[in-house]
Amino acid sequence: MKKYFSILVMVICLLSSCSNEYVETKPVVQTTTSEYADLKVGICELNDSCRNTLTRGFWGRLFNRVVKIFVSDCIGAIKGAITGDNIWQSAQGASVTSASKQGGVTLLDVTNTYITRSSNAGDSMKVTQVLQPKSVALENLILVDSSATATINDSIGYYHNTIIYSTFEKKDNINYWKSVSDYTRVLELNKEIINTVPSTSYNDTILNIETVNFCKFIGEKSLACKDYKELLHETSVQYPELKNMLEITSGFFEGMELVSTEEEWEKYCKDVIKLITNSKIPEKDKSALKMGICVGYASSKLWRVEE
Repeated sequence: MKKYFSILVMVICLLSSCSNEYVETKPVVQTTTSEYADLKVGICELNDSCRNTLTRGFWGRLFNRVVKIFVSDCIGAIKGAITGDNIWQSAQGASVTSASKQGGVTLLDVTNTYITRSSNAGDSMKVTQVLQPKSVALENLILVDSSATATINDSIGYYHNTIIYSTFEKKDNINYWKSVSDYTRVLELNKEIINTVPSTSYNDTILNIETVNFCKFIGEKSLACKDYKELLHETSVQYPELKNMLEITSGFFEGMELVSTEEEWEKYCKDVIKLITNSKIPEKDKSALKMGICVGYASSKLWRVEE
């Protein structure tokens, strides 16, 4: 009996030794962490080159009040692209919900000059007054060298601005957008999505409740967070599957703050898209990030940053 017990002990020790040896020599499963780290370095280097520019002041006084809307748009496009079937609702819904939730901070604050000058302020305040003129908001939104070869993904910024502008024109009242439910905001946008976007593109014709909840989250966090970096962090906590992409997005918006002219801003966005294209991150993430950049750029041309 003692002999068998001794043999059993030896076998257990041998198995334990083999197990420990296996753990020590087991190959590490590769993730996208290093690929994302390389992309982040590339964007940091691009941002450093922008810091060498001496002139600043391209963005207007209202920039800090509306930048969280730009970021919300960008997040919405990325989230929608990863989900795969609610890109339009996510991008436009995040934008309008963010703007509406910040009503006292953003929309009405942006129009304070109009309120003091106009006797028709209040219920008659037009929401289009916080948008850029159409000549600015709907032009030069495709960030590729040749618009003739642009895909629907390249054109997402143009459709983003067109849909929001058309939706606001049909219900052109700030108080309306502040007072309606999150569901109604996305529903109103979805009506315009159906009328505007080619039927062969993203499947966004059925209102997605999960998307409504996402837009509600973005809107509430836009109001609660002190700046866009906190907004990105809070979103990555709530949606951890977006963490890597939101870290890249943070670097992108840091670069946005560094550009000096409109021409620099457009070039910067194109350079970021090239960095993403040439990176080794998964193709699905590349596509989502590039759509987020296109929407963020379009949003910056849609909302007013100057009085």
